[in-house]
Amino acid sequence: MNKAQQELRNELLDEMDDLLALAKKEKRHFKVSETNRIEAIKSQIAEIERESQLNQMQKEDRMVITKGDKVHMNEKEQRKLQESEERAFIDFIKGDVRALNAGSNGSIIPVSVASRVIDKVINISPLLSKVELYKVKEDLQLPIYDFTQHTTAYQTEFTDMVESAGTFSAVTLKSLIIGSLTKIGRSLINRTDNFDVLGYVINALAKSISLFLENELIKGTGGAGKIQGSLATGVTQQVAGATTLVITYPELVAMQTKIPAHYDPNCAWLMNPATLGYIKSMVDSQGRPLNLFENGLLLDKPVMISDAVDVNGVGKKALYYGDFSCMKVKMTQDVQIQVLQELYAKQYAVGIAGYVEIDGSVAEPQGLAVYVGK
Repeated sequence: MNKAQQELRNELLDEMDDLLALAKKEKRHFKVSETNRIEAIKSQIAEIERESQLNQMQKEDRMVITKGDKVHMNEKEQRKLQESEERAFIDFIKGDVRALNAGSNGSIIPVSVASRVIDKVINISPLLSKVELYKVKEDLQLPIYDFTQHTTAYQTEFTDMVESAGTFSAVTLKSLIIGSLTKIGRSLINRTDNFDVLGYVINALAKSISLFLENELIKGTGGAGKIQGSLATGVTQQVAGATTLVITYPELVAMQTKIPAHYDPNCAWLMNPATLGYIKSMVDSQGRPLNLFENGLLLDKPVMISDAVDVNGVGKKALYYGDFSCMKVKMTQDVQIQVLQELYAKQYAVGIAGYVEIDGSVAEPQGLAVYVGK
């Protein structure tokens, strides 16, 4: 509804209110002329609202230019533009065109390609699908409150309430740059009928980025220019193995009891595939299988596997358990992609470089536990 329509509608409503108030004040029924006028006002208001709805529907069915020169399109037009940009990107990789125009996101590389890379990264890595992910570009400061120090108790009238010792702290996630490079042979690119160039680029970049991030988030050591808080450095609640190279059922239960109850609905396990194989083969004193892993669940909780987690060994952090949304990760939604036509020309290949801004930290260590082998 535009401004003129809104003002007219308000005037009509005021007029109708005045007629109602006058009849009420004089304690009488409406006159015929007043009744006719009220009905006319209702019809006018209904017509204004109908016109407003039609205008809104027309806006949704066509491209609309809005403030800041941002273009909003309906689904059909968005899909058409996306396909056009992706075809142009493929032609650029193949060398059929020498340059690309700026896409709908103002970048040379289509936003749809960049977004598909990030979506693929998250889908490949089970850990990234569980952490709390912030898709922002700038540095991000997260306030953290230590609820375990917050006191709630019965209160008696006229007595002072006991102060809480809980305090706010902050975790700052910065914009650390990581890069991934993949090469495609031109002979493969030229096989347009049998080779999905765009799919290959997205998968190759996503797999490389996913493996790197998963390794850094699980066992990264931190330091200047690196992800500041991995599971290995940030998880402080530990269950120590009692027997060398042996994981026991009570130790698994002990890991679960480390986690406060309100985290339980989102809890999961994270381990190496070899460790999962070990748990599947666990038997009791009579040699009978314990069957701890059933229907994809270990002690009623889902299991994520990653080669980045250490296999059980002396001092190794072989199992993680808890709510992995306690780990906060900042990652930009768009990947900066460069097509390197000339650099690998002598190799009869094309290079595709992708750059992502990333950082992460275990912001709530009370929600996670780790098993350390003896």
